[in-house]
Amino acid sequence: MILMWLGSFVLMMFGLTMSQKNAAQLFQNFQKSFLDKNLDQPKMIKMFQYCLDVVLLDVSPQKSLYAGLAMYNLRIGGLRSSALVMCLSTLGAWWVALLGMLFLNFNGSFLLGLCFLGLVSVVMTPNVRTILKWILGAGIFLIGGELMLKNSNVLIMALGQSDFAFFLADGRFPAVASIMLAAIVISLVVRVEFWSLVLALSLVFVNVISINGAIALIAGERIGRMLLFWWHSRALNQDCRRVGMQFSLASIAGVIMGLLLAGEVRVTMNMGYTAEMTAYQEKSLQLVILFLIILGVQFVAQMVWGHFGGSSKVDELQDAKYISKVWFTEEYASVGVYVWAKNKIHKRLSEVRYHLQGLGTLQEGQVPAPIQERLKEEEKQLAQLEALLVSSAQ
Repeated sequence: MILMWLGSFVLMMFGLTMSQKNAAQLFQNFQKSFLDKNLDQPKMIKMFQYCLDVVLLDVSPQKSLYAGLAMYNLRIGGLRSSALVMCLSTLGAWWVALLGMLFLNFNGSFLLGLCFLGLVSVVMTPNVRTILKWILGAGIFLIGGELMLKNSNVLIMALGQSDFAFFLADGRFPAVASIMLAAIVISLVVRVEFWSLVLALSLVFVNVISINGAIALIAGERIGRMLLFWWHSRALNQDCRRVGMQFSLASIAGVIMGLLLAGEVRVTMNMGYTAEMTAYQEKSLQLVILFLIILGVQFVAQMVWGHFGGSSKVDELQDAKYISKVWFTEEYASVGVYVWAKNKIHKRLSEVRYHLQGLGTLQEGQVPAPIQERLKEEEKQLAQLEALLVSSAQ
């Protein structure tokens, strides 16, 4: 019986992921046009506008974050623009927040019917097909939420009057801290973004988990994402390691402060509760607002770091350690950014190979051995990255 509830949860996650991917695919060409305008603008306002457009069109904070560091690591973007993309990456959650607002407040069957009418009456161009898939993903997400609510009795009966049920419903510090730690660990394993928001929405509606536990679940995922980001950045060159560690620490500090602020706001919201809204509407709106507060404080902390971290001096002589295959296989790749980066990487590879050919005309000892080895290693890694980008584009 519990599989019915789990199936509804998986359906919601599938719809969320599907809508994100198709939205990013739809905006891919627009994103490339902003990247072609050169993010490293001398005017800060222009650079901010271009970076913001790139992030918003990516529809995924995680992919924008990794894309920002990847651009700097691959030397196709400066530190200021790459750091700005990383700092603005949190704003890529706009679509997920919108779906959260629509959860149980909008009929998913209407979106599925709209897709059916589109399939029947509209000529199928690639863009139209992508738009219909985007709408279809949103409809699947909303229908999954409706099914989950219908199957909530199964979950309540499974938990019963057990100690675990009382633990989840307990909004005091020990239970909240334990839920946050569990969410951190799960985020290190589960690669699907915003699973915590979907789970929190599904559990808080049936009073299985407290509001405090729900926002701790969300905060735990955000912290886990930052720990995972630091883990993947530790194998890059010296400056990327520094940027990855500092950014992760600033983000984690922002999440913790956001969690504390969200707790205070929750108390105020409960005091100002009006009976005009239904219980479902009130809980949905409250949880999404608290979710946005956590993201908002995290965003402020990231921007404060970016003001200082994006203007620090960089050592030009660094190890040739580029992003690894896992950035592509685990879907950390930002589709539009990496398609745009393919030509940039090919240009860099051509330059490195030109320098390697020039070494053959020099006398032995004129170029230090460490520099020669660095060029050879860089040529090897760039060739592997170019092959990965070509295969992923096919």
